Amino acid sequence: MTHPRLWYGLYVTIGAMLLCASGCDMEVRGNWQQTQHERVLDQSAPLSSGSKLDVDTSSGSITINGAEVNECSVTATITGRAPSAEEAQAIAEQVTIRLDRAGDTLKIRADEPKLTNNRSVSVSYAITAPRRMSVDCHSAYGSLNLSHLEGTVNAKTGSGSIEAEHIQGTTHLDTAYGSIRCHHITGPEVSLHSGSGSVEASDIQGTARMASSYGSVKCERFSDGDLLLKSGSGRVTVADATFGTCEATSSYGPVVGHRLEGDSITFRSGSGSVKVTGGTAKALDLSSSYGSVGATQIVTQDIKAHSGSGSIDVDCTGSCPTDLKADAKTSYGSVDFAAPTDFAGRVYLVTHYGSVHTERPITLSGEISKKKVAGVIGDGRGDLRLESGSGSIHLK
Repeated sequence: MTHPRLWYGLYVTIGAMLLCASGCDMEVRGNWQQTQHERVLDQSAPLSSGSKLDVDTSSGSITINGAEVNECSVTATITGRAPSAEEAQAIAEQVTIRLDRAGDTLKIRADEPKLTNNRSVSVSYAITAPRRMSVDCHSAYGSLNLSHLEGTVNAKTGSGSIEAEHIQGTTHLDTAYGSIRCHHITGPEVSLHSGSGSVEASDIQGTARMASSYGSVKCERFSDGDLLLKSGSGRVTVADATFGTCEATSSYGPVVGHRLEGDSITFRSGSGSVKVTGGTAKALDLSSSYGSVGATQIVTQDIKAHSGSGSIDVDCTGSCPTDLKADAKTSYGSVDFAAPTDFAGRVYLVTHYGSVHTERPITLSGEISKKKVAGVIGDGRGDLRLESGSGSIHLK
């Protein structure tokens, strides 16, 4: 006798073959089998430069591409899903696409049927519209892709990735669950936020804020504004950037900078290393609660390097001024500091559990100790303070 489970498997296989033969796709969701039917609609409406485009879908992707045109062309892909091919087609056929005008705004919406369990519909849009216009677009569940636009752009998705490139204007991109990738964005304000995904941007001009709650944040080739980078749990990287102020923070990850130039640089990590390689700024402030701190090839007048539990390694031998002010302190770790070649000013080196070493001629004052050196180098206004709670101090 054939086992009942074998009969069941045979029935499923035959059913799948019949569905495939009917021209509809089949998928299994949990314990339910579904087929899907796809329907494509093309619509268009006049839209002049300087207008606004407002697009919303509850489930589906949105792609908007700007071009030298005077109308909005929309290709809507409607996908119905149901237990049977007939019902999936019926669901897709019930959807209508509306292009409604309200003043200078063109709204694109879909009228969808009310559905019961194990039945769904999604509407995705591919849109070509005038390059010079503002855009609002939203998807509850779907990716967003925007390119070649001149105007304010607001794009938000509840669950999906966002990609944007060649945008000129204030830009706000937000996803709750997905990554953000953008390139060649120019505007007075650029805001990128992911609740759970990476954020990556390059060739950005204008004041920018980039943040991820659970993902890495990376910015390359930035200019013409202040820059704020933040990750709740991920690596933060900034490279080849010029700015007014740059602040980069990670709660649980390293913070790294390469080839930076601006008025001030502030890097913070709650639990990770902090490092700058090639940085020019009036003030440099680096700190980590549980990680090492490093800075090389830097030019600054004022540097602070603090660690709650990690080593500190700073090299100021390049073009730093001779009257540099520096404060390097760690609770648990060593401090290695290379001062400017012609540094002149006060020196204070102290460790509570370790030893102090110096390669500079210091005119000492007060009590001489292996754990503390206080005095001056030359005749200048510099101020150098190196301190470790438990570790060695080395002044080069």
